Amino acid sequence: MGQIIACGNLKGGVGKTTVAVNVACALATRGNDVILLDIDPQGSASIWAGAGHLPMPVEAMPPIAGYGAGRWPARAGELAGTGHLVVLDLPPLLVPTLASALMVADVILVPITPSALDVAPTERTLRMARMTRESRVGRKPKGLLVPNRVDPECHYDPATQAAVSSLTERWAPELRHEIRHVEACAAGTWIGQHAPRSAASADILALTEMLERILEIVPRNLSRTGQNDPLPAAGEPSAKLTA
Repeated sequence: MGQIIACGNLKGGVGKTTVAVNVACALATRGNDVILLDIDPQGSASIWAGAGHLPMPVEAMPPIAGYGAGRWPARAGELAGTGHLVVLDLPPLLVPTLASALMVADVILVPITPSALDVAPTERTLRMARMTRESRVGRKPKGLLVPNRVDPECHYDPATQAAVSSLTERWAPELRHEIRHVEACAAGTWIGQHAPRSAASADILALTEMLERILEIVPRNLSRTGQNDPLPAAGEPSAKLTA
């Protein structure tokens, strides 16, 4: 039986497609059968995959009339039922789509950039996830906040630190602000292929390893897993945002 990984936030511009595509690629290269469903009407993941260089397929199923509306949850369930890891690249703003994803997902990755403006919509996203957990068997989906585009040289102001730190959900390792992610997208590749020895690639690997531990996935193709590392407690924000 496969599992479903949603990636989304009601706030736009937080880099969810970058996270979704790179995590899906990392999982695929570690021996998993992965499919990414592009549910965003903007189709960014599908455009990214157009060159044919990604290690997993991408299916476009935007939730608009005539283009897969209402079909993507069934498709996600079908793929998971045949043993695939399904990654959902969700659109911003669309509450019904997020609600549907939360009803089928095993985990939701919620990217957030170090901006106080990201906090209110992110909290609404997390509140929906918590409400869904209360109604689903197994208390799913598990939530994972992904601090994205973090500048390691920047000391964020106290107001931003306080706002971001107010979010009480499990935190993933941070993804640093790296131009190589932009370059990889332009080339139609993912960061592990475009710049495998870079800090950006190491960040995606750390996030992927944490996700594997949460979902109890045993990677098949790897040299390092981090399987014995303890999961951090919920409510521990990125060190760069609280330093």
